[in-house]
Parts: sequence; structure tokens; C-alpha cells
Amino acid sequence: MRNIRIHTWVSRYGLFLDHILNLFAFLAGTVLVCIVAAISINILLRNLFMSPIYGLLDLVEYGLLLLTFSGAPWVLSKYAHVTVDLVTSAVPLNTAQLIARYVSILGFCVSLVVAIYSLEAVVTSQSHGSMIRTAFVIPEWWVLSIMPASFTLLALEFLRQAISPSRNFTTPKGL
Repeated sequence: MRNIRIHTWVSRYGLFLDHILNLFAFLAGTVLVCIVAAISINILLRNLFMSPIYGLLDLVEYGLLLLTFSGAPWVLSKYAHVTVDLVTSAVPLNTAQLIARYVSILGFCVSLVVAIYSLEAVVTSQSHGSMIRTAFVIPEWWVLSIMPASFTLLALEFLRQAISPSRNFTTPKGL
């Protein structure tokens, strides 16, 4: 009975989590499109008019940070990340699921610790008024703020995978 309640909870809140993950994935895709477009326009401007876009390198760096941290939870949820399944493909399904559960619990713990410390870094940066001075002058906490959100979502996804590890074994494995 308890197991049914847990899976019902995972299903109900899993849909909400999926919506947030899809929103973050959309953000990552939008940032990637903007980076590609800006670099392409910058190349044209530099070659045709000898006038590149000021500060584009900094914007691309911030965009890559945003893209990576906003896309990672969605990639984890789709099992699209790089995995080494040498051990889990050689053991029985029940053992592989148990290993997946333990790895997910470890991922949950690590992600939660990083989320807490990155949130602490954001709060500290904001309270000290730290600024990043490159082509633009922006508050440091703006750049850091994606990390706690991303690692919280990663922790939630790892928790979901720890509760329901069988989802991982529906996709083909190996070469």
C-alpha cells in the first residue's frame, strides 16, 4: 500500500517537475539559438564592416553557463546523458535496478549539497554587492543564481529516479 502511495506521489508531482524541466530545456534551447545567431551576425559585421559586436564574448560565456545549467536537469530526466553501463548491462535486471537506485541516491545527495552551497554563494555575493567587471558591469549573483535552481532540479530528478529506477532500463543500452 505504501509503495502505491509513493508511486502516485511520484506520478502527480513528476508531471509538475516535467513541466519545469521542459521550461528549463526551452530556456537552454533559446539561449543556444541566440548564441548561434549572435556569433553569425558578429562574423558578418566583423568581415563586412570591421565592427564586431561589443561584449559578445562575455555574453556568449554567460549564455553557455546558462545553457549548461538550465539544460542539465532535462538531459538527466531523459536519460540522455553519458552513462557507463558496463556493470549494469552484465548483471541481472534486479541488481541493475538496485545499482541504479544507489547511484541516484548518491546523485541526489551530491546535487543537494551543491544546491545548498551554491545558494549560499548567491546570498553571500548579493549581500556583499559583488560585481563582475568585464565588458559589462553586472552583479555577480545574477550569474550565480542559475546554479542553485539547476542543482535543486537535478536533486529532484535524482530522487525521482531513486524511487522509480526502472524507467532507466526502458532505453536500449550499449554500442
